[in-house]
Amino acid sequence: SLFLNSQYVIIIIMLAVFLSCVVGVAFSQFQNIQGVTGWDQLKTTFGTNPFSAYYPVPLTESAAHLAPILDGHEKSSTWTQVMSCESNGVGNVYIEDDDISVMPIYGVNGQVFGIILAFYEPGESARNSSDLFTKYTLMDGTVVYGVTAYFREPSTVCTEERKYNSSDVGDRLYIKGASPSDNGGYLHVPQFEDADGVDELELHGFKEGACFWGMGKHYWRYMDVDMDCNDTYPLFVLYNGGKLQAWGIAMAHDDRPTSKVVKKYSKKWEYPKGNSLNFFFKKGQTPTCLPLQGELITMHVYMNNPAYMLCI
Repeated sequence: SLFLNSQYVIIIIMLAVFLSCVVGVAFSQFQNIQGVTGWDQLKTTFGTNPFSAYYPVPLTESAAHLAPILDGHEKSSTWTQVMSCESNGVGNVYIEDDDISVMPIYGVNGQVFGIILAFYEPGESARNSSDLFTKYTLMDGTVVYGVTAYFREPSTVCTEERKYNSSDVGDRLYIKGASPSDNGGYLHVPQFEDADGVDELELHGFKEGACFWGMGKHYWRYMDVDMDCNDTYPLFVLYNGGKLQAWGIAMAHDDRPTSKVVKKYSKKWEYPKGNSLNFFFKKGQTPTCLPLQGELITMHVYMNNPAYMLCI
């Protein structure tokens, strides 16, 4: 009987080890999608002049109401609510000084839940060829089209009353409409650039690009050297030190908005062009059409201080 008891003990130990491995792998995969991020600020727009770039986004609705002068930008901002939980369930959405390009989303708990990068007209190619752009109607009836990201569980934006650390941006990056076949239409972006994270990125069509200071290492979605620029997918994500730190969009299709049009209502978009685009791709992997497209229209969204993104 002692021998039998020993066999049972061995079997129980083996089962325990097997289950711990399974649970450990599952937890590791879950942790790579959401968890403690260390994201403690929200800014947009890359630039070499810090006074005309890196625009801060308030992390709380009360801060948006107070409209403080932040991070050296001299002009005090006026943030105005343009959508609400009651009006459309997206969340409590604001714009700064009538500029629709960057629209933070706040939950009913008053804390930032996500952000929308918007245009009045992104172009027919963007509207028709991708679920990435969502049509929104603002409180005054204005229609805009935006790329939407959430930093917390989207389904709770209008119900979650629990307060988080006021300097905490969130615990995940979900991109709306970027994964229409699963996850409720949200692309779950891996938090870590480890083996599992890279596998997940590649599974969703991302290719590793180049690292550039003040941005991070790019991963581009559905980009190929010989592709037509009208087929480019606007989404990219950025890692620094192996961790997800930023994301953004880059518009290259022929009917994209022009800088002349966009600058009339926004100062926050970027307009890279020509051979400078080679700095953001691995050598020889820049789509050949991109440097010939003239000014692209791009935006970076940072969840951490871009000054630390040194590519080292």
